[in-house]
Amino acid sequence: MLEVKNLEFSYKKKEKWYRKKKGTKGYEKIFGLHNINFKLEKGYLMGLLGFNGSGKSTLMNLLCGVYIPDGGSVTFHGEEVSAHKNEIMQKVAMVSDDCEFLLYRTLVENVRLFGILYDEYDEALWRKYMVQFGFRVGDLELCYDDLSTGQKRKFQLAFALARKPELLLLDEPTASLDPHARVEWMELLLTLIGKEEMSVILATHLTSELDEVADYILVMKDGEQLAFLDREEMVDRYGEMELADLMMELDEEK
Repeated sequence: MLEVKNLEFSYKKKEKWYRKKKGTKGYEKIFGLHNINFKLEKGYLMGLLGFNGSGKSTLMNLLCGVYIPDGGSVTFHGEEVSAHKNEIMQKVAMVSDDCEFLLYRTLVENVRLFGILYDEYDEALWRKYMVQFGFRVGDLELCYDDLSTGQKRKFQLAFALARKPELLLLDEPTASLDPHARVEWMELLLTLIGKEEMSVILATHLTSELDEVADYILVMKDGEQLAFLDREEMVDRYGEMELADLMMELDEEK
């Protein structure tokens, strides 16, 4: 379903470049992705594991067509994402800090404004998920900015699921949550994945978040792919490690 081959990307001058030396001309790239390769079929969850700054969010933006690769390819059902962005984005949903919602509009106003952009969006389904996620009917008239961090994540997820995506991208969805809320969120996600026929990519820096949910794990560091393994193979080879220890092991194998 989703296939990434020899993916290369570097930030453009207007985004992240800096001068080489004072008084000299030209700029030098400071970050990019190099030779990323993986394949994800329908109904599986892939963990995208790495520290902040490893390139997880950059990869997510390439997968959903926000960025255009400099080399290699990202294909969804055989179609190049960057060339068919509008059609493919009907089938791909993303939950991240860089959300599209309007802070001072109510939740209902937000989903009605943005829901019309998606062919499969179902407001009744959104309301069903909101109740399932612990919202009361009156809460739907709250402004988006009035929500707690945990509530915003649940609202974003409910909207994403109401679009009936084939691929769900979750970029550090629990990063700002306390430990109890993090466990609750992951249990909710695990239940939903078991019921839905979709593929999921979950970016995180916590190996524990992937222990019970991931079918495959892609480990990244400094824009490079250190490993892509199924979870059982990773556990057999490395056991239950913290990310820093896992990185050390993988670096030594290079």
